[in-house]
Order: sequence, then C-alpha cells, then structure tokens
Amino acid sequence: MKIIYICERPYNLLRALLKAVNSTEKPDILITENIKGMEVMCDELKSSKLFNNVYFYDGYRHNTFSHNLKIKKTLAIRKLSDVKYVFSAIYHIIKGFFDYLKSQRISKKITLPEGLILEDYDEIHMTDCTSAVNFYLYHKKYNNLIFVEHGKNALSGEYTKLLDFLKILVKLRIIHGIRGSNRHIKAIEVSENENLTKDTKGKEIREIPFDKLVDDLSAEQGEFIYQLYAKSYKFIFPEASIVDIFLTTTIDGENSKEVHLSLCEVVISDFMSDADVIVIKPHPIDITDYTPITLKDKRCVIMEPCVPAEIFTLSTSVKINTMVHIDSSAEGCYKNINKKITLGYGYLEHKGLYTDIGKTTQ
Repeated sequence: MKIIYICERPYNLLRALLKAVNSTEKPDILITENIKGMEVMCDELKSSKLFNNVYFYDGYRHNTFSHNLKIKKTLAIRKLSDVKYVFSAIYHIIKGFFDYLKSQRISKKITLPEGLILEDYDEIHMTDCTSAVNFYLYHKKYNNLIFVEHGKNALSGEYTKLLDFLKILVKLRIIHGIRGSNRHIKAIEVSENENLTKDTKGKEIREIPFDKLVDDLSAEQGEFIYQLYAKSYKFIFPEASIVDIFLTTTIDGENSKEVHLSLCEVVISDFMSDADVIVIKPHPIDITDYTPITLKDKRCVIMEPCVPAEIFTLSTSVKINTMVHIDSSAEGCYKNINKKITLGYGYLEHKGLYTDIGKTTQ
C-alpha cells in the first residue's frame, strides 16, 4: 500500500515518525508550514531514510485567516461589561470566517511540490481542515483521505456549540469540513476510541494509541528520532545537567505578552531554582518572544514552538528532571520524567497574573 503523511502540526509529524520507524514499507511525507519552522526538519527527514520521498509546501502564506479564528475563538472574558472586547472578538470571528472562505477559493489553484502526484497513493493521511493543501484535497474530491487527530485525544470530550453551526455549513457545502467531518474522509485515526465528539459520527475509526507507538520503540529508535530534532533545530545540553522544562500555554487579551513573560518568570522562581538548564517550550500557537527571559537568566533555552516536547521522552541522552505546565492535554505522553507539575489556571490567579483576559488551550 502506498501512503503519504501530510504533516501540518508538530504532533502529526512526530506521530508519522513513530509509525515510520517500525514500518515495513517506506511511506512518503509532505511537510506543510502551517506552523512556522516545520520546514527545518526536511533535510534531516531526507537523510533519515525513513521515507521514500520528502516534500515541502509553504502553506503559511495561505494562513491569513487563522490569526483571527485562533486568537478570538472564545468569548470567555472576565467582565461582560467589557463591550470593547466583545465587539472586537465578534469582529475577528466574522473576519476570520470570510478569510476562511477566501482561502478555500484560492486553494483550488495551488501548485504542489514537483514530483508529487497525489493520485498515486492508496491512502492520504492528513489532519487540518484549515490549510491550503487540505482545501486542495477536498476540491479534488479524493476519497482515500485518512483524517488524523491534530493532538492526542483532540477529538475527545466536550466541544464548543459553534461546531454544531459549522457542521450545518459543511452539509450545505459552504465550508469544506471540520475535524474529519468532510464527506470525502474515509476514516479517522485517533489515539483513543472513546468519548469522541459528534463530528466523528458515521466514520470508520482507527485506534492507534500514541503511548503504544512510543512503547514499541527500542531505546536506539527513540534516541534516533530525538536526534532528528536536535540536529534540525541545533540544541544540545551538557552531559549530567539537571534539565527542567516549562510548557507554556496560550492566553488571550491585550496584555497577553506581559502575562506570558511574567508567568514564565514566576514558574522558574517557584520550581526551577536548582536546574542547570531550563527549557522554555512554547505552545505551538504561542507567539510570545521569550528572549527577555533568556537575558535575565542564562540557564534558559527557548525551544522552537514547532518542536514537540514529547521528544524528550524518547531520548536516552537527555533526562528531564522537572516538567511544569498549566494545562497540557498531552501530559500523559511525557514519561521518564522525575517530577511532573500541573499548575492549572488557578495558579495565574493566585499570582495575580490572570485578570481580565480570556484563555485558550489546545
């Protein structure tokens, strides 16, 4: 069977690597830069020999609507009297929606990487419903599409009522589809087949647990995958160092940058005083510039947002002592860590950081 993995999110690239390293057949892979920096992996992926062909498509320039949809995707404000914020949120949602429709139209005419012929594949594994490449797939009406969750258990649990409205737009064929609901999706691949949201109804569900993919790796395979990232993004830590890591969250509001930086400082002060190296791992859609933190504390290293923190679980050469996060949906992925601390959003309130702003998590 000839398969191609279209990887637009950090989680999906890591998941593709976990599957490819133990595959008897070499798949192809297409990296598309919905999240800035994904293309950096291309050279190491080619040299890894895990894939027959490695392609790259720059989808970032088609992503103009995502800022509006992501930054204002909730009206979870603290003061309903803040009329300015309400109208700003509504404006960005409406603008983002019409930009979305424009991107759908433009994507009919994109030019795929040279040598990539999608008709040759038995299965096309993809994830996002907001990218130029996936819009293109829907336009071409491919019926061999496998929708892969964009994060561990991302299709499980409760979801906003807005999705019910969007599903109506899908049925009316005004928009292409959300979270695997497009009619051309053959199957949906998830880490756990339980408590799935309604938009997966009627689809074939393939359960491939992320934890099992990790557990099936040998120590050598795990380190091999870790080194692909380490070489690509050029990070190296001294031997025998005490390494701590902070996984940032995403916080909306006019003062979000200041809140992100202040939160990082208090976490380091409260939990990482003994660390030799402190890794600041921004959430994939956290655009905060953490450089001021590194200027104050030379122990700090900023990891690229597109590098999944789960890779440290795979490494035999680097061990994380303490991992701190506010609300990471992938906490269960992080094994072989001495101490894991979940703070919750109450920590921000306790520290006086969380006032009149909304929050988003993914």
